Amino acid sequence: MEAKVRYPGSFGEVIQGKVSGHDMLLSCPVNVYTNVKIYETNNPTNKNKYEKSSIFLYNVLKEWNLEGLYKNMDIEINSDIPCGKGMASSTADLCALYYCLIKMFDRQFNEDELKNECIRIEPTDSIIYDKMTLFDYKFGNTVYKIGSYFKYNILAFEGRNIVNTVEFNNRVLPSLSDVDDLIPYLKQAVQEKNSEKLSFVSTESILRNQKRLKYDWIEEIIRIKNNTGGLGIIGAHSGSVLGIIYDDKQKTEFALKTLKNYSNLFSIYSLKTLMGIRII
Repeated sequence: MEAKVRYPGSFGEVIQGKVSGHDMLLSCPVNVYTNVKIYETNNPTNKNKYEKSSIFLYNVLKEWNLEGLYKNMDIEINSDIPCGKGMASSTADLCALYYCLIKMFDRQFNEDELKNECIRIEPTDSIIYDKMTLFDYKFGNTVYKIGSYFKYNILAFEGRNIVNTVEFNNRVLPSLSDVDDLIPYLKQAVQEKNSEKLSFVSTESILRNQKRLKYDWIEEIIRIKNNTGGLGIIGAHSGSVLGIIYDDKQKTEFALKTLKNYSNLFSIYSLKTLMGIRII
């Protein structure tokens, strides 16, 4: 038996901060993917390379009273999602693995099961959900579905640093900033599918939380945004990517062409968000 699934990553967070006293985030899937395969074999050699996925595999099988099968199962992961940058590479791997398992064992999808098993491994991205979801990413106790995903364009600036999500969240850090006042704007943006209003929220969120993860180059990204017709910025609150949001693909491509001189400082590329998460 074997099963394969492709699953998208995300790009930073549209919003991350304290909402009614809870640490919450919301992110959107983008067109960069991981491809995961699980299969039966008498000689598993790969899964030990993927610590998080291997533990997740065992945990889910144990939850289903199938842990005896673990020793003869292996994992292959081929991912185009940058690791340790704030693009949900680990969450995407775990989600793809979960969908592989429910395919292989003909199980019903269980949203709470996926959420709980992901959080057992590490703080988790909200792309586990099929809608835009404001999510208590450490404990999963508070979940608000805001509305459907919608499309916008991102010019990505990927820094050189790598951030380990678990280690970062285990540090003694300043508290996340309150973002209660941004929630009405977020809801309106999603209801209207308005990328300009969404950009206001994402810009405020990353600026307010510079005390936790400082981007020395954020002012330069804002300057580029202003010079190229960008709507706002978006960033990883535990990673090393910043992006500029555009409402127009042509503006994104024009900006990309004008920024060749920055290629020694960042990896620069264009992305777009997805209307939904399609399991392939």
